Amino acid sequence: MSSAAAKLSRRGAVEARRLLNPNLTSPFSETETNFRSLLCDYEKNSNPQVKNAVSVFRQALDTNTSLSFPGNNLIATLVRSKNHELAFSVYRKMLDTNAFINFVSLSGLLECLLRLHHSNTNFAVGVLAVMLKRGFVFNVYNLNIILKGLCKNLEFDKALTLLSDMRLSSVGPDVVSYNTVIRGLCEGKELEKALDLAKEMDSWSLVTCGILVDAFCKAGKMEEAMGLFEEMRVSKGLEPDLVLYTTLIRGFCDCGEVDRAKEVFDEVMEKGLSPCAITYNTLIQGFCKLGEMREASEVFEVMKERGVRPNVYTYTGLISGLCGVGKTKEALQLLNLMLENGGEPNVVTYNVILTKLCKDGLVREALEVVEVMKKRGTRPDIIAYNILLGGLCAKGELEEASKLLCLLVNDGNYPDPDVRSFNALIHGLCEDNNLTEALEFYDLLVEKLGAADIVTTNILLKGTLKSGDVKKAMELWKQVPVPNSDMYSTMIDGFCKTGMLNVAKGLFCKMRGSELPPSVYDYNCILSSLCKEGSLDQAWRLFEEMKRDDSLPDVVSFNIMIDGSLRAGDVESAESLLVGMSQAGLSPDLFTYSKLINRFLKLGYLEEAIGYFDRMVESGFEPDAHICDSVLKYCISQGDSDKVKELVEKLVEKDIVLDKELTCTVMEYMCSSSADVEPVKRLLSVANDEEKRD
Repeated sequence: MSSAAAKLSRRGAVEARRLLNPNLTSPFSETETNFRSLLCDYEKNSNPQVKNAVSVFRQALDTNTSLSFPGNNLIATLVRSKNHELAFSVYRKMLDTNAFINFVSLSGLLECLLRLHHSNTNFAVGVLAVMLKRGFVFNVYNLNIILKGLCKNLEFDKALTLLSDMRLSSVGPDVVSYNTVIRGLCEGKELEKALDLAKEMDSWSLVTCGILVDAFCKAGKMEEAMGLFEEMRVSKGLEPDLVLYTTLIRGFCDCGEVDRAKEVFDEVMEKGLSPCAITYNTLIQGFCKLGEMREASEVFEVMKERGVRPNVYTYTGLISGLCGVGKTKEALQLLNLMLENGGEPNVVTYNVILTKLCKDGLVREALEVVEVMKKRGTRPDIIAYNILLGGLCAKGELEEASKLLCLLVNDGNYPDPDVRSFNALIHGLCEDNNLTEALEFYDLLVEKLGAADIVTTNILLKGTLKSGDVKKAMELWKQVPVPNSDMYSTMIDGFCKTGMLNVAKGLFCKMRGSELPPSVYDYNCILSSLCKEGSLDQAWRLFEEMKRDDSLPDVVSFNIMIDGSLRAGDVESAESLLVGMSQAGLSPDLFTYSKLINRFLKLGYLEEAIGYFDRMVESGFEPDAHICDSVLKYCISQGDSDKVKELVEKLVEKDIVLDKELTCTVMEYMCSSSADVEPVKRLLSVANDEEKRD
């Protein structure tokens, strides 16, 4: 007995006794009646070998003759046809009758146990112990099955130990043994261990290299994948096949490096290999994901020229790409081309089109596409109907959306709705301030599906707080066992907007005390409410705490504090905040400048307001009509015609267009003050030119 066999025999001793004792409960036991019923079902099997083997076994069973030959024959047949559960049941029946169970059956039993009970490899180890107990000598094939089971169960240390024992025993590991463990380690994200094990091999096969390259590609480690690819060619003397090249192409495409994927594809062509549809589709989809439709179309043309028939995945990739770059018309044309060429779109293809049509607000056209699907025999799935529900709600067609959802609920010709179906309509109703109907559909959701999800609850929390129904919001909140950060944010924002700042602060403190740190958005909600109610000192303390808690203030945070400071007449603090914004690597936005200009005007600081107006324009922001209106009218109210003229000239210089009403107001003032109206005429000319272009 080899050392590997001896160790496994000791490990499997307990399970071996269990497997040899028919009176002990097995993991897949059944009654005699059920067993015979199962045999009857399998006797009707379309596989003639299974049918004949079951028939012979049943005859032996009915006549009380030995089950040895028919039993072993049936187990082998069932294992070959992947009918593992019945194979194990036949083994149990053979134990009942003391029938001889041969080596082939025990080997098959090994595979059955790992297929049916892979979470516990002890049963499989027990089979090896049974083999040894009966005098059989197991081989590398049997141990490879154990290795596969250990890897599936993520017992990598045990798999590596067994592999090491095999190297020291007479049953040495073969290339399948190594590849089995390497694949297991790769699937378990243990890439370095897999690579170390591969280096212990005397020689690699293409399969070995394929497993490793595929794993590193999926992990996004393309340099390592290319290193292995080159090592395979140079050091291992292996010539890559199309599968390996396609793996690299997919890896580069997934990482967004489509140019390098194209280089690999070109190498395939240079070597005289014939890319298959999968290779072409991978590269086409890579270009489409980046919106490089010209390049994708070129590969598509090469594909057709070389006689490779585009399939549904080819067309779906191209249609998705065209939709992604806003070319809905071209996507529909390609869909028609697909149909003309005898291709049949699948539900994914149609769903891509439906998504784009609904996103563009073309819901009627989307409904027509669904009718085309039905006529062509493609049954729309729930994803398709959820897309339609979302599109109808976005268009405000809530009555139509309600009717559609009711069809999904009540009509057996439609797929059953899922929680997303209800969420789409509930969200639409809440946005339309129809909380009553939203809650009715919520009740229907609970009735049909048993429970809503976190998204549903969050939608309703927003809806109830938006409508001011605080009581209902609290009822929903209490139903949530463990609120997530989105729910806290919804509640904090909602209570701030309803003027219940103390409740919002309480939730904010509770959130900080949990494992869910508040987001910048949560801080900004509280900051804004504190500033609005005049609690500037509290706002400043929270703003400082925000920086200490690693929730770095964003532009919105600074804008809130600048506006709050100016509203309180604290110009110095507002200006220090501007400096702090710059130190934090942030730049003032249009809102920042608008607040500064308007607040300084209200404080009577015209020069400062004009200064920030200039900075705003210099920073590339175009002042809106409200800002221009505020500044110009303030200058007019102060009788400062020079300032008005100066501002108008700056607006003309930057081609900034005012509305006609404001332009006329400025012109009237300039005329009445005997000032030079030429700049205003030019401003009016710019406005007229803009109107003509529109």
